[in-house]
Amino acid sequence: MQKKQQTIRQQGFTLLELMVVLAIIGILATIGASQFQGYIARARVTEGLNLVQPYKLAVAEQITANGGVFKVEQLGVPAFVATPDVTKIDVTPMASKGIGGVITITFAQRVGGGGTLTLTPTITSSAIQWLCAAAGVAAPTGEGANTGFIAGTLPADVAPANCRG
Repeated sequence: MQKKQQTIRQQGFTLLELMVVLAIIGILATIGASQFQGYIARARVTEGLNLVQPYKLAVAEQITANGGVFKVEQLGVPAFVATPDVTKIDVTPMASKGIGGVITITFAQRVGGGGTLTLTPTITSSAIQWLCAAAGVAAPTGEGANTGFIAGTLPADVAPANCRG
């Protein structure tokens, strides 16, 4: 009489295979979470740039209408109401050239650790250009260069590409 040899088929995964899969998922989740945090911070900075549009328009109108004479009290924009991401928007005159104002957006701590982003108007022969500056941006040179330039303090990694140094 011959003995029948039983073959046992493997069902499911071994413990080692499951551990490898979980390790890979953990690594991918860690990388994804840090990328997502950066995306959220950059989106919050974009909110500040959207909120500043009425201020940019008011400053540009004053520069155009008054030949560059700028008075903060004549901006004609309503008082800023703070949001969870943007705590303050200020417009300051630049005494050096007597031209339009620098707009400073102050962000809450939850936006890249907080800081400011500045928008400085520069007047060229044909238009008003806005120079956006986060931390580390150098003052511009050339036509329309503005000696009233102020760099912001917001970390460059959360600032839009055109605001980095």
